[in-house]
Amino acid sequence: MTRYKEPKRLECLALTKLGHWIANQAEIHMNSIALLAQQNPNKAQTTLNQHIENIRRHLDFYVPWMLHDKLVDEAINALSELSERMKNSLGFRGSMGKFVSQMNVIIKTTEVLFTKNFTFVSIDTIPKMMRSVFYSKLHMLSGLVYLNLGSLSGGWKTADMEEPVIHALTQLHCLKYLFINYDCTDNILKCIVENCRNLRKLDISCSKSITNESINIITKLKSLKSIQLYHTFVTWEGYVNLLINCPNLEDIGRCDEIGKVLEFIHINCPENCPLNLRVYVSRYATSYHLQLAVQMCPFISIMTVFHNTLQSDLMVLISLKDLCDLKLLSCDFYADQIKQVLQVKGCNIIKLHLEHVDQIDLNALMYISQMCPLLESLTFYNCTLIQHTSLFTKNLEILPFRNLKKLTCVSSFTEEQLMFILSNCINVEFIQIGTATQLTDEFILKVLDSNPLIYLKELRIMQSDFLTMVSIERIIQSCMNLEVLVELESWSLLTDSDREYVQNYIKINNYNIDISPIRRYDA
Repeated sequence: MTRYKEPKRLECLALTKLGHWIANQAEIHMNSIALLAQQNPNKAQTTLNQHIENIRRHLDFYVPWMLHDKLVDEAINALSELSERMKNSLGFRGSMGKFVSQMNVIIKTTEVLFTKNFTFVSIDTIPKMMRSVFYSKLHMLSGLVYLNLGSLSGGWKTADMEEPVIHALTQLHCLKYLFINYDCTDNILKCIVENCRNLRKLDISCSKSITNESINIITKLKSLKSIQLYHTFVTWEGYVNLLINCPNLEDIGRCDEIGKVLEFIHINCPENCPLNLRVYVSRYATSYHLQLAVQMCPFISIMTVFHNTLQSDLMVLISLKDLCDLKLLSCDFYADQIKQVLQVKGCNIIKLHLEHVDQIDLNALMYISQMCPLLESLTFYNCTLIQHTSLFTKNLEILPFRNLKKLTCVSSFTEEQLMFILSNCINVEFIQIGTATQLTDEFILKVLDSNPLIYLKELRIMQSDFLTMVSIERIIQSCMNLEVLVELESWSLLTDSDREYVQNYIKINNYNIDISPIRRYDA
């Protein structure tokens, strides 16, 4: 991306125009279908279905398959705009019957997108009024690769959701990624086994109908590499069955009893070792259980551990040769030997997440910068940072944080500690500063004088009682690649006119910066 907004590519313009053309087709036929519905509802429905089928065939033939998902986004946005316009045009004396018929045409027109080239569906991103069409017509998307059904009924009407989901899955033979939270059942799992043989990732967390008996069905999915069973009724015995009979599994999500599972397999089924697990997530792990994990799952690359001082020793992690993503919760940087772990494994670590970690001082930050030279993502979440008693006096042999791309600081940093990180991460692309750290204009100017953050793409300063327009102007001038600058509405010293001025300033200078207050955070 460049600093300035560029003209849209012809491909993008064509897709946008085609999306509006689809919405325009719905608008053109609204009145005629509404009038026909008053005289002959069945004929009106038949006429509308024929019209939709003609457009669908037209799109299927003329739109390249690799652009169809982009077209879906554009068409849904255009149809949403049309529906809002129709709602706003409904006057006090307007005919409700006619309005319902018009809205039915808009929603029904969504079906023109349902071709074999449709590969990606995430229900949560689709306007609520259109979701019923997706639920009822999913079976038409025979080329679907990714399907996220969201929370469906939230577990309240699982029996009602079972039939339409099964009806859809019988046709989705290309599916590789499936998310059914809350409402998955054994019947749905059987349908998946029969029809979705290429499935690699399955998320059925929070589904109360899933028990140990369900594992016998899941084990028939031979291509499965990742499954999420958290907050289901699967016990540690079920996980044992899963790991023994699914040798290709790399990720079983969060499993707080994974230590007990590994212990059982180690004693009773040693012939199944080593396991192929790449991801280990547990809130309860003793030193023995961690030793078993290292011994039985030597390929672990992503490790999340809730540390208990009396029960677990983090030094056992140094035996994991592939460890590159480390998340530690509830421990002390020095007392619990995090420093020693990083001293041995730091050269492999690409992502480091420290949550509720105490004893972090400026020296600790320096150690991290020297021991983890390839670090790309660094997170401090609710950590306790302290003033150093004696400063690390040796010259830093490695330039600090030169590979860091993502920095998240949701902890109370001192100005000196934050300055050390921000002044050195010259290649950072994402920065988020939490509410516990209050920045000032002087600090921002000092950072940008030291490190202009020319590669920064996204900046989130969650809340500030001290930052003013001075900081915003300097950030925009200095950060040449900035694309997203959000949370300005939580800066208490900024007025609405200030924010409007910033918006106009960006528009006049044609900068490619989004300061919209409503943005979906990354998953």
